[in-house]
Amino acid sequence: MARGVIEAGERFGQKIYERLRQEIKAAPVVQLDETPFQVLDLDQSHGYFWSACSTEEFSPHQVSYFHYAPSRSGKVITEILGDDFSGGIMCDGFSGYSNNRLPEAYWGTCLVHINRQFKRLLDPKITRFQGQSIASDAVRILAKVFHIEKRLKYSSASEKAAQRRQHLKAMIDDFYQLIEEALTKSPLKPLRNAIKNALKLKKRVYQMFRHGELPLHNNHNEQLIRPTTLVRKNSLFAKSTAGAKANAIWYSIVQTAKLNHLDVFKYLETLLNAFTKRETPEIEAYLPWAREIQ
Repeated sequence: MARGVIEAGERFGQKIYERLRQEIKAAPVVQLDETPFQVLDLDQSHGYFWSACSTEEFSPHQVSYFHYAPSRSGKVITEILGDDFSGGIMCDGFSGYSNNRLPEAYWGTCLVHINRQFKRLLDPKITRFQGQSIASDAVRILAKVFHIEKRLKYSSASEKAAQRRQHLKAMIDDFYQLIEEALTKSPLKPLRNAIKNALKLKKRVYQMFRHGELPLHNNHNEQLIRPTTLVRKNSLFAKSTAGAKANAIWYSIVQTAKLNHLDVFKYLETLLNAFTKRETPEIEAYLPWAREIQ
């Protein structure tokens, strides 16, 4: 069974898979995330699935692309996007997502991840500490940002950026003023760490006011990558690097099909029939958003 999945990926899935990567490279904004995945033939404990997807708004096509790599090194980003990518990147604060990798790109950051660090400090199981009210105020401000973002009215990325400047910027300014003042009062380590993380990412947070096509968070990609964690729990590992790469191919094809509202089983059946009967089928006609497929 595993050998069949690998061979099908190499024979039939690879061309579609590579075409999806080209679509990601051309996207105005790419959302990136990564998750560990154990491969038995590796010397180290595990490799990684890297997930790249187009944004839900302002993207010509909805694409989900998975790339297997043996490491979490930031150089994997250029393996996916090339070294001349000049669009936007939405990601979390992981150090591998470095401006130095793609100097022509502009970088946003996940406001939900920033919020999460403050929210953890409000867990009822945590003993109350001095400065906890700062975390509460930070979470309250960001909750309002998320709420108002959903109510913005716009018809283009530039209009969205303008709406954000009008309705959200003062709140983000207040958020940073709050935590910058709190840092001068020598807060306890948990709060200090949350503040320093938010300050480290400040420039990326403010990119939302220049680039309306940047989402506020990476939730869309995290939802797409979640099935890989479920598979990891059920199948535990891949035996070989070839198996992990085949997984990446089929994850990409299946998730992109779902994003384009296809019946996954029927789509895979169509692909396999086409690639079995023809030596060189027209790839464009079999992409998930193609008129012939829809």
